[in-house]
Amino acid sequence: MGVKVGIIGCGRWGTVHLNTLNSLKKIGTVSEIHACDLIPSKEVDLTGLIDSFCANWQTMVESVDLDIIAIVTPVETHCELALQVIDYCKVLFIEKPIGLTQLEASAIISKVEERGGNLLVGHILRFHDLINQANNLISKGTIGELQRVDFSRITTRAPPKNPNVFDALAIHGIDTACYCFGEIEPVGASIDNLSFNNKNQPIHARISLEFPGAKEASIDVGWNGDLEAREIVFSGSEGKMIVEMKNSNSIKLLTKEHDKSIVIENTQLPLKREWEYVIETLNGKNSSPIYPSPSSIFQCMKWLEEIKDKMSIISVDD
Repeated sequence: MGVKVGIIGCGRWGTVHLNTLNSLKKIGTVSEIHACDLIPSKEVDLTGLIDSFCANWQTMVESVDLDIIAIVTPVETHCELALQVIDYCKVLFIEKPIGLTQLEASAIISKVEERGGNLLVGHILRFHDLINQANNLISKGTIGELQRVDFSRITTRAPPKNPNVFDALAIHGIDTACYCFGEIEPVGASIDNLSFNNKNQPIHARISLEFPGAKEASIDVGWNGDLEAREIVFSGSEGKMIVEMKNSNSIKLLTKEHDKSIVIENTQLPLKREWEYVIETLNGKNSSPIYPSPSSIFQCMKWLEEIKDKMSIISVDD
């Protein structure tokens, strides 16, 4: 029997979630999709994707017994919403970042644990088939010891209404670097380049993270790019791997012995993988009730806060 899902927030990314859920509904994994958004006219745009629409989450949860609720709203609303809706579902899915601060993350995680619930924070690149295959190859020593991660996510899209390049894009690089370095914590961070729009909102950033053992990561993210760039370069002591994160099913491997593309069969979109994981959690197939682990969530939030604090200093100085 399929699961009943509620989505809070039907903006650009919320609609992508709804399309993904609709594909799972077609194969019976999902039975019902319910949505809410503060803009009532959104209902017209979602015709054919959902079973019901509400202008507030309270009406949605009173109308149907939901298995999973996903919060796909601006980050400043995450904590308040999460603390209220956790009582109305078995699994809570919060888009990244979990909140604005470590304190908000702690409040959410504490309530999930208190209720004996399940939580997934949407660090979507942990579900990217190519990144996970690259991680497997790294663990086997294919490029020697991993020493550096270069993460690029530049989009030609215009910034959203209230852009913050750190919460929206840089967090992907921070979490991916920590994930691929085996969840070790950075020891330092710096902002190497930062651009603002005419409202003094950050729209492009280049960040460096330092890890123990002279390991490092460079994170280059932003909107309004001349060209799309979605690439991760993993550099090791004996070679490197290049992962193109969009429209690719192969990894470029460069070592003394190899200069080749490794084709990955049966790849799926990471958001679909992510939703499959959430549903497996509901069905008791995942041992951890919270993913990523609380320590990984706090680590990511700590360094996101650290970098945003540095941004505030730069903004004031300018």
